[in-house]
Amino acid sequence: MAVELKRGVLSQSEWRWCQRSEARHIGSVADSPTSLRVKVLTEDDWARLRAIRLSALQNYPAAFLSSYQLEKSYSEQRWRQEFSRGTWNILVADGEDAGLLGVTREQAMSLQECYLEYLWIAPDLRRSGAASMLLRTVLNRLRAAGVHTVWLYILNGNQVAMNLYQKFGFQTTNEPQLLPDHPAGSEHRMKLRLD
Repeated sequence: MAVELKRGVLSQSEWRWCQRSEARHIGSVADSPTSLRVKVLTEDDWARLRAIRLSALQNYPAAFLSSYQLEKSYSEQRWRQEFSRGTWNILVADGEDAGLLGVTREQAMSLQECYLEYLWIAPDLRRSGAASMLLRTVLNRLRAAGVHTVWLYILNGNQVAMNLYQKFGFQTTNEPQLLPDHPAGSEHRMKLRLD
């Protein structure tokens, strides 16, 4: 399943934002991808999941609890096991994998709840609306599938991600989790009701 977003099919507010002078510094409309789509990976796509997660860990290691060295050592079987935890959505920009968002469940969770994890957008697409497009697409799919509650954890100090999630209606639960071995020190749980 894929959702296409071609040039000219942006929302009015996204189009206005792209026209602002600040947006031109990160890539003009002419330089932006001509197509963005969100693809759900299957277990046979394990190598794509591996490549994009390793890219994310190399590019922005402080944003994740895992590490490049750890995940680089995972076997094919270990990568395939990631698909038993949930679904992995990738953002494809002009044929290149450029974003990632996982939808996972803990074993005791109902089918009406899930977690989002591992949101990452390639550096050249940041502040272009790509993260919003990926998040909106995944949330719409979850709503259509009958999910009512979406949870996530965000590392302390990741204000850009916090702002994005709050824009979509996520609220903090005021339940910080201490992470003494991580530079962020803690993470915060957030919740979104889809109904």
